[in-house]
Parts: sequence; C-alpha cells; structure tokens
Amino acid sequence: MLLTSNVLGVDVAVAVAGLAEVRSLHVVTTSLPRPRTMLERVKRTYRFAGPAGLIASARARLPGPFAPPPAPRLADEIALRVPSAVHLHYPDLHAPECLAHLRSLRPDLGLVFACYRLRRTLFAIPRLGTLNLHLGKPPEFRGSSPGFYELLAGVPEVGVTVHRVDDGLDSGPILLQRGFPLDVAPEGDPIRYLARLQREVLVPAGAAMMAQVVRLLARGEAVEVPQA
Repeated sequence: MLLTSNVLGVDVAVAVAGLAEVRSLHVVTTSLPRPRTMLERVKRTYRFAGPAGLIASARARLPGPFAPPPAPRLADEIALRVPSAVHLHYPDLHAPECLAHLRSLRPDLGLVFACYRLRRTLFAIPRLGTLNLHLGKPPEFRGSSPGFYELLAGVPEVGVTVHRVDDGLDSGPILLQRGFPLDVAPEGDPIRYLARLQREVLVPAGAAMMAQVVRLLARGEAVEVPQA
C-alpha cells in the first residue's frame, strides 16, 4: 500500500503498479491537518513545502491572472493514471477506523511519499514494514524542503533516498540513495528552479528508485545500510 497526501505520490503509484512483483496496490490518501490560525498555516506550509510552498500558497490566494491554475484532484489523478489501484481516503491515517481497515488488508509492504510523519501503530502494520521516499540525503539533510537547505549551504548536489521508516525523522536504514547535480547559483528565481528540479528530476527519479527497491525486496536481494 502507498500512503500519500500529494499528487506527486501518484508518480510512485504508477512506478510500482507496473511491477510484475506487485499483485495489488492500495493507494491511501490523507489530508494535512488544517491549521487554526494564519501563523500556524504559515509555519506548517514552510515545514512541509519550504519557501517555495509559501510562495505558491500566497499566489493561490491572489485574484485574477496572478492565481495559478487549479491543482488536479488527487482522486482524479489516481483514477486516470493508476486505474488498477484501489483508492482509499482517510482524513487522519492514525484514526482507529483507518488503522483497523489497513490491518484488515494485511499488506505485505508499505510505501510513503509526501505525507506527514507516521507513528509506529501505522508504519508497523505491513508484514515487511514501510519504506519512505525522501528527497534529500540523510543524515545530513532530513525533513522537508528538498534542495532548499542544500542550496543555502552551497552543496552541489541534492539526494534522493529510499529508507525504512522508523520512529525518527528520516532516520531509518537506507536501501537506495543517489545524488543529483544542484546549481548553487541558478539564473532567475531560485525557488522556481528548485520547484522545477523537484518536479522534473527528483520525483521521477525517486519513483523509479522506489520501484527498484520493491523489486529487490521481492527477490530477497535488498541491502539495508544503517544511518550514522
């Protein structure tokens, strides 16, 4: 099963649904908790999406030609691009009714991308545990805002990592990790550059890497490297 709260998670669903080793796929979507105040909204947006998310959120509130086109509905994207998947939606993945339903599915493996931090009551449900696709290279770069802190630090690459989910933040053993070139002085708006890098490079590469790890696990060939 795949857990996600963002349309980018559909790329991962597409990649793994086509594997011969995957007999069925449940895509479980959720919504990020709604903040009670504007300050909480800004902090949450920054935590999950970084400066680019703040700018996109501000643009979405502007009238007329300044507003971006509406984002595709997650349910529609899943139905269009992964018609073989079963789509479930729960506002809270840790709610008792959600946990009970997911346990009843008896999933072999859990995958997560673009979602909030999971508790053990959830990520331990799959028989083989849960894997996370992280756009960053832990342990140096954990958490959200892919590429932003690397750019800030002048690091010439940004990582993409598939790791096992544990109780920490992006701290589980690594199964696959790659680095991709990062222009530390991009022309134009650096936030737009990072958004394009994520959309055109990091997410497609990460989806392919997740599919590769799923295939290796199915064959008993996956190697896990603990983080320092």
